Amino acid sequence: MKKIKLFSEYLNEQYGKALHRIPIDLPLSCPNREKSGGAGCIYCASDGNRARHLRHHFSLSEQVAAGIDYVQRRYRDGAPYIAYFQSFTNTYGEPEQLRAWYEEVLALADFKMVIIATRPDCLGTEVMALLKDLSSRYELWVELGVQTSNNLTLELIRRGHDFASVRSAAEVLAEHGIRSAAHIILGLPGENNADFDRTADDLAQLPFSAVKMHQLMIVRGTPLAALYAAGKIAVKPLNEYEYAAAAVRFLRRLPDDWLVMRLMGDPGSEPMIAPKWWMKKGQFISYVQGLMDGNEMRVNTGDGTPTLYHPEYRQHFHSIAGARSEALEKFVEPSGIAEMKNPRLLDVGFGLGYNTLTALEANPRTEVISLEKDPRTINAALELFDPATPHYQMLEALRDGKTWRRLKLLTGDARDTVRDLASGYFDIIFMDGFSPEANPELWTYDFIRELKRVLKPTGTILTYSSAYPVRGAMLRLGFRVAETPAFERRHGGTIARLAGNNALDDKTLNIILKSTAGVPWRDPGLDQTPEKIKELRERLVAKLRARGIPKWFNPKKQ
Repeated sequence: MKKIKLFSEYLNEQYGKALHRIPIDLPLSCPNREKSGGAGCIYCASDGNRARHLRHHFSLSEQVAAGIDYVQRRYRDGAPYIAYFQSFTNTYGEPEQLRAWYEEVLALADFKMVIIATRPDCLGTEVMALLKDLSSRYELWVELGVQTSNNLTLELIRRGHDFASVRSAAEVLAEHGIRSAAHIILGLPGENNADFDRTADDLAQLPFSAVKMHQLMIVRGTPLAALYAAGKIAVKPLNEYEYAAAAVRFLRRLPDDWLVMRLMGDPGSEPMIAPKWWMKKGQFISYVQGLMDGNEMRVNTGDGTPTLYHPEYRQHFHSIAGARSEALEKFVEPSGIAEMKNPRLLDVGFGLGYNTLTALEANPRTEVISLEKDPRTINAALELFDPATPHYQMLEALRDGKTWRRLKLLTGDARDTVRDLASGYFDIIFMDGFSPEANPELWTYDFIRELKRVLKPTGTILTYSSAYPVRGAMLRLGFRVAETPAFERRHGGTIARLAGNNALDDKTLNIILKSTAGVPWRDPGLDQTPEKIKELRERLVAKLRARGIPKWFNPKKQ
């Protein structure tokens, strides 16, 4: 597969619009649950992945009505629809009873398509005759639970069938002219890229027309969740970057004409234990499509070092001009850390670790405390580096909760962790959060005041930012502010000290101190949301403007 064709695109081509699924929960179970005394597959929730808006007691007519109402409220759209028989095994029952349920549902709304989810071992002769009849009146798809072609994994996850039954089911559906989709899970216990490749290659030999895939999800209340909590099963849930890379690798081994019904999973009504991702569905789909189009997960910067793109902040972690070069030229070299004796560094915003590693390379005697909000960043960063490199070894140690050389990582909101640090302890502070507009929590007057508290009187703060509100906060806190050399941009960063003189030109100082451009962001309790912080500043600026403070300093009017 060279390019992803989503099922939604196919629907638009065939019907001129997106058809929305109306999920149906038939009063069925699963043969696997009966054989195993009710547990079923280890990852399966107790409700069989029932749609969120459905209730267990709903009749079929109530389910259809609830589904239509949901589509109208969420998508502002109407008929025609897809009847989606989703939960459990929807061909596991007496054929005539199945026929009665199918027909009851299909008479309740304008359905053009039917999707039936089932197992490969539940397609007997009479069921196939029923499906053949349905396919003569509706566009019918059968969603076949495959998960993997590895029989050892199928046994481990308690699927209750082998891959030979998948092969037989796919072939019999094709013989009856019924289109089918293979449901796949990447990241199953004990599996790696070699297993994913083998499954993709095995599927590519079968007459499927689509694939529906998602990451392994550990959902509360499942047997897998209990095994995971007890440490009784070897499983490492994939973060979004790992899964995206695996998904792209998998899809590229499939035939070009296959459709993609789904790219990522949703745990349904039960809470997800792991993995927990940054990306929302739309962001992830766009990201994977970009990878398929040749935009590799590893974003190589101008100096050859890699970085990542953060979908929440919509920014790369580093300058595209060079990740390591930025760390060296914006932070390490201006700090003078290489010439210091046993310096202490506070790195606010560990990210992928370039600033910290570059500082330690410049002066191995440096003691570093680094603050990072989201430890998942480290897992994502590990994918970028060779295991033989110090960068990888540093990240691996931190991921495992260890110190590395003289580095200690503190995770959580930096506004909280900074308050636990000793006063007057650090010689140097690097401020390297995402941009002030995207991440104002780490650029407020109040947060910088905490940084001042933990800084030695002779210490230095460095940041890539030259934003007027940031410099305004520093000046109002008594710092002497200067500009560092520019790195692949018009303006340099900022260096602030408690001793010495301001080196900013008079025009810049006047803009910061005599107009509203330099009004700092405020977060007095160090607990406000980004939106609230921005709102507080907007209100303060409006008050100052009403008092005659100009939006921008104009020396001609002074």
